[in-house]
Amino acid sequence: LLNWKISCKMYKILNKTYTKLPTEDMEQEELVKWLIKNNYFFFATKNENNQSFNNRLVAIKIEAKAKARGKIKGTPDLCIFTDNKIVFMELKRQKPILKSGKLGKPTNDATKEQLEFLAKVNDYKYAYACVAWGCDDAVRILKGSF
Repeated sequence: LLNWKISCKMYKILNKTYTKLPTEDMEQEELVKWLIKNNYFFFATKNENNQSFNNRLVAIKIEAKAKARGKIKGTPDLCIFTDNKIVFMELKRQKPILKSGKLGKPTNDATKEQLEFLAKVNDYKYAYACVAWGCDDAVRILKGSF
């Protein structure tokens, strides 16, 4: 039993323990709860087209309409207002824990378009853009100085 506890990978989100790597959705839901609890003004961007799973023709039409209305590929998941900056945050899953106990490579890197968007945002003095690897990393970034 002792060996099982040592070899079992344990993941955490805001002190909640998980035996499996949490999904990106789980990470974002916990971060949103934390933002609300800590009185941040923020909004989530919806840059996905779920219709692509159901009907390709409908998805193409929806995507064309969204682009005509200003949808930009690579828009980060969250826009968070702090006292001194507007933070554009792309949230990814936390990095997996390897058998050695060290952190592995991320399971989902930021896309080229996401990195380009973040770089453009960082050209503005009043904004900060970043990739956070899980909810806890996002909280650490928000508590730190930009």
